[in-house]
Amino acid sequence: MSKILITGGLGFIGHHVAIKLSQKGHKIAVLDNLSRPNTFFSNSSKSNEENYNWKYIDEFYPQIEKKFIDIRDKEEVKILIQNFKPEIIIHAAGQTSAVDSIENPRFDFKNNVIGLFNVLNSAKESQIVTDFLYISTNKVYGNNVSKIPLIEGKTRYFPEEKKFTGFSETLSIDHSIHTPYGVSKLTGDLYVQEFGQIYGMKNTVFRLSCIYGDQQFGIHGQGFISYMFLNAISGKPIQIYGNGKQVRDILYIDDLSNLIERYLSSTSSLNPKIFNQKSRVYNIGGGINNTISLLELVGKFESILGKKIEMEFSNWRLGDQKLYISDITKIYSEIGWKPNINPEQGIERLSKWIESNKHLFLNRKQEEKKFT
Repeated sequence: MSKILITGGLGFIGHHVAIKLSQKGHKIAVLDNLSRPNTFFSNSSKSNEENYNWKYIDEFYPQIEKKFIDIRDKEEVKILIQNFKPEIIIHAAGQTSAVDSIENPRFDFKNNVIGLFNVLNSAKESQIVTDFLYISTNKVYGNNVSKIPLIEGKTRYFPEEKKFTGFSETLSIDHSIHTPYGVSKLTGDLYVQEFGQIYGMKNTVFRLSCIYGDQQFGIHGQGFISYMFLNAISGKPIQIYGNGKQVRDILYIDDLSNLIERYLSSTSSLNPKIFNQKSRVYNIGGGINNTISLLELVGKFESILGKKIEMEFSNWRLGDQKLYISDITKIYSEIGWKPNINPEQGIERLSKWIESNKHLFLNRKQEEKKFT
């Protein structure tokens, strides 16, 4: 069993992964600055006591160590790594909203570039960390994904190419509009790859598509499925940029957690020709068999709630992707992983969790009701 440090470990992805790896017997520490509380018990407090994920781990997984540290503080990060001595670091911390990055690019840069560098460089200097897994995003490709020919259907866009299986890791990252968020994540993405090549670290980049699931507190710029459902059950109109036909492949959080646990186990026990590579990059998502458009998503909400949902439409966003689908062939061919939870199952699970936990959102801040 390994000692694993997860940055952003009280966020949506981080805490699910922490729980999964702890259940498998690994010693886990999570680092987080609680800059975005994962609960809305109050409109202003960011105290540890009021953070849902903090309290959840306290109650059910007290063996997981929690560290209240900001990744922008390089000395605190360095001391934590020196003291905890992790063999593996999963970097899931950072600013996650493309919309907010346009409004405040400096904040985005400090979190996603400087913060990442502080963790990555401290891992390198420790000479203890053997594996570094970076949670990246499909936004590193920018609107290059929009350059393939599309057919516009009634509720979604379709690729013109019949044998299209999604975008692979070879898709260009250049000559494209990314948003500052996409650029900052790409910068981290390249740093992780470069440190693997130069310093001999075993580094991996997961470029994620849309991740969703229970215990996700969606906001206007991130977690669009949960955010849209919250608006739907509250009777608010769902506001959509563009025409609502934009398509994403979606991956339920349990499938992602299972993948990460399996991948970390595989790096030391499977296919040495592959895992001896110093830097590896994978597109991770639901893939071609788990796609949905915004209009289709609203339709599923209407079926679940048994009522018509009002929609309001706004102009397209800068750099929005009309269609993004991950080609997950590479990760499947190397470790045999593929998603098990389809959109119907996943959306049903998420909706049940939200409806069962309405009390968590009663005092929620008023958010701008727009999302990708």
